[in-house]
Amino acid sequence: MTSSAGTDYTPHTERSATGSSIVSAPLAGVRVLEMSTGRAARTAGMLLADLGADVVRVPGAGAPTWDPDDPGTPEHLVVDRGKRLLAGPADLPRLAARAEVVLDDSPSGAAPLPGPVHVAMPPYGTDGPDLPPDPLLLAALGGFAGHHPAAEQDRPVASVVPLVEAVHGALGAVAAAAGVLGFRTTGHGRRMVVSGLHASAACLSTMMLEGLDVDRVFSPGVRLPGSPNFRAYRCADGLFLHLAALTADFFLRALEVLDRFEVMVAPGVEGEFTNLLVPEIGRPVGEELARTFATRDRDDWLVDLAAAGVPAAPVRTHAEWLEGEIVAAAAPPVVAAHPVVGTVTMPGVPVRLPENPGEIRYPGGPDHTVTEDEVWPGVVPADPAGPTADRPLAGLRVVDLSTFLAAPFASTLLADLGAEVVKVETMGGDPYRVFSASYAAVNQAKTVGGLDLASPPGRAALLRLAGEADVLVDNLRPASMARLGLDDAVLTTAGPRLVRCSVSAFGRSGPFAELPGFDPVLQALSGLSAAQGGAGDPVATTAPVVDVATGALAGLGALAALVARDRTGRGQHVTASLAATSTFLQLEELTTYGGRPPVATGGLDHAGPGRTHRLYLAADGWVAVAARTSAQVGAFLGAAGPDPATELARHPVAHWTSIFAGLGVPACRVLPRAGAVRDPVFVAEGLTHVVRDPELGRFRMVRCHLDAGGPTSAVGWPGAAELLAAAGSLHPRFVPVPAAPAP
Repeated sequence: MTSSAGTDYTPHTERSATGSSIVSAPLAGVRVLEMSTGRAARTAGMLLADLGADVVRVPGAGAPTWDPDDPGTPEHLVVDRGKRLLAGPADLPRLAARAEVVLDDSPSGAAPLPGPVHVAMPPYGTDGPDLPPDPLLLAALGGFAGHHPAAEQDRPVASVVPLVEAVHGALGAVAAAAGVLGFRTTGHGRRMVVSGLHASAACLSTMMLEGLDVDRVFSPGVRLPGSPNFRAYRCADGLFLHLAALTADFFLRALEVLDRFEVMVAPGVEGEFTNLLVPEIGRPVGEELARTFATRDRDDWLVDLAAAGVPAAPVRTHAEWLEGEIVAAAAPPVVAAHPVVGTVTMPGVPVRLPENPGEIRYPGGPDHTVTEDEVWPGVVPADPAGPTADRPLAGLRVVDLSTFLAAPFASTLLADLGAEVVKVETMGGDPYRVFSASYAAVNQAKTVGGLDLASPPGRAALLRLAGEADVLVDNLRPASMARLGLDDAVLTTAGPRLVRCSVSAFGRSGPFAELPGFDPVLQALSGLSAAQGGAGDPVATTAPVVDVATGALAGLGALAALVARDRTGRGQHVTASLAATSTFLQLEELTTYGGRPPVATGGLDHAGPGRTHRLYLAADGWVAVAARTSAQVGAFLGAAGPDPATELARHPVAHWTSIFAGLGVPACRVLPRAGAVRDPVFVAEGLTHVVRDPELGRFRMVRCHLDAGGPTSAVGWPGAAELLAAAGSLHPRFVPVPAAPAP
C-alpha cells in the first residue's frame, strides 16, 4: 500500500498528563470533529485522542453540558479525556470541512458533512428506531441481552457494564483510522457506517449461527452455570474460580488435576468432548465437578491447574484487579490531575506502539473548552478525490498467524475494510476449528492454508509472505516465536516496513507473558463477572466480548502504526492484550478519585438499574424501557401504574412499544435469542448472509462488522495461495451463497 504525496499534516501540539509532547504519537496531525451524544462515539473519539489525534467534541442534542464546578460523572472524565470541547454555537459544516474525520452518532447516520472521512455511528442502524443512545436499549434490540447467561430459561439479562457500547466505540475508531489511511494513500474520501447493531453482531458473530444443511450448530447455551469446561466453580473456602478449558486438551488436563476422568464416560458423553457442550449432557457433568472443586480451597486448585497449563483464574473485584500485578505489567493505570476532583486514576491507553506511543493528555473537563475560532485556524479544507468503489484498505496485505478468536478478529476487521488476508495455520489447523461454524464466522473472508513453520520450506514461505505484507498478526507467545526463529529481528529483516501486531492474554513482557488466557479468565480477574453477579454468584457473559474488543483494539493499533509508517518509513511491533482490553471495557468502573459515586453492580438475572430503566416481560415477549428524564419517568409510570411488572404482562410487546412511543418514553422490543440471525433488524441492515462451508454445507452468519462501502476492486494477493499450496496446504475458501432473487 503506497501513499500519495503532497498533503501537509500539521500536528496540534499538546502535552500529555505526564508532561511530554504528543507530536510523535501515531495519529498526530489527524483532525477529528466528534459530534456525539452517546458513549460509543465519545469512546471512539477518546481512542483516537489517546493515539494523538486532535479531537474536538461538539455535544449533540440532549448531551449534558459542562458546568465548570461540576466534573460530571466518571464517564465524562474518561471518555472525554484528551479532547477539546467546543463552547457555544459554531458553523459545523465549516469546521467539518477543516477536519479529516467526522464522527457522528445521529440516530440515522445522517448525510455526511464536508470532510474526507465521515464515520456514521447510529446507535440502532441506519434504518433503526429513532431512540436515544442507551446501553440497555442497544443490548435489547441488538440481541446481546438475549444471549446473556441467566438462571431462568429464555430470560434476557441487562449488562451492568455497557459492553456493546464499548465495542461500538472501538469499531468506530478502527473505521476512522482506516479512513485516514485510505485517504492519505489514495486521496479518496469515503463515508462508512458503524452502527450499534454492527457492534452487537460483532460480539455475537460466533454465536448467532444457523445451519441450513446440518441438524445442529454448536451453541454454548445461556443457562447458568454454563458448560462444565467453561464456568465458575465455588471452592471449599467459599471463593470462586473460573475454569476456561476451551479445548479438549485443556479439559482433559483439568480432569487429570481433579482426578475425575470417569466423567468422560458418563451417559451421553461417550468419550467425546463436544458432547459436553450440549447443555442437557454437560449440566450433570458440571454438577459432578462442582462437588470436587468444593473439596479444596481456591488457591490450591489454581496452583495445580496452572502447573498443568490449564487456563483458570480467581474471581476478583475491581479493586483487587487494579491493585494486582497483572494490570501493573500489561495495562498500567494513569494518574492525572483534575481541577475539580483532584487526583484521578483511570485506565491507560489500551494498545501499545513502542515507537509512537499514545498518551493521555488530561482528564475530560470544562477547562479544555475552545471557541470556533480556536479550532484549526488557517487549515485549508481538503479536497478529496471523487467516489471510489474500493474499500479504504484495498491493496493492503495481511498475514495472520493467529489462532482462536481475539487475534484473528483483528485481521477479520482489516478484511472487512478491504485488506487481503492470508491466514497461516499449522498443518494440524487452528484448534478453534473444533467449533466449525464459529471458526467460519471469524475467518470467512480470508485465504487459509497450513505451513510447517518448524521446517525450512515452511519457514521460508512464511518469510516470503511477511516480506510482501504490510501487517503480520500473531498470538504466539514470545518463547514460541523465538523457538520458530521468527523474532523481531528476523521479521524486520524480511520486511523493514512490516507492522507486527501481537495479541496476548497478559502482555508480552513481565511475569505473566507466557501464560495462556481466554475471555472468561479476564472477565473473572478484572472484576467484570463479580460486578455482573453482584451479591450473588459471579456471572460471565458467554459472548466473547473481551476477545472481540481485543481484536478491534489490535486492529486499531495496526492501522495507527501504518499511519505513522507514512511519516517514518518503518514498521513497528504493536501489542494488545486481553488484560488491557478488560480495563478498556470498564473505563468508567475503573476510574477512581476521592468521592466518586459507587460502582454499579448487578445480580442473578439482572433486569436493569431501576424500575423505569429495565427489562420487562410482556404478554408475548420482553420489552426494554429506558425512562431517564423526569418527564419520561412520569409518562412511563402514568401508563404502567404502580406495579409495572404486572401491568406490562397484560399486553403484547407491540402494544407497549406503540404506547411508549406516543408518550415519548424510549422503549423497544428485546430481540429473542432463537432466530436472531434471521431477524429483520439484522437482515434490513445487510448484516447477515449465507456462506457455504466446504465440508458442512450452508450456514447463515454475520456478514460484516462495519460498512466500509461497496465491494473492493482489489485483485488480491498474487501468488500467495499458490505459495501456500506448494509449501504446505491450501484450504478451500468459504463461499458466500447469492441471495435468491425476490419473487
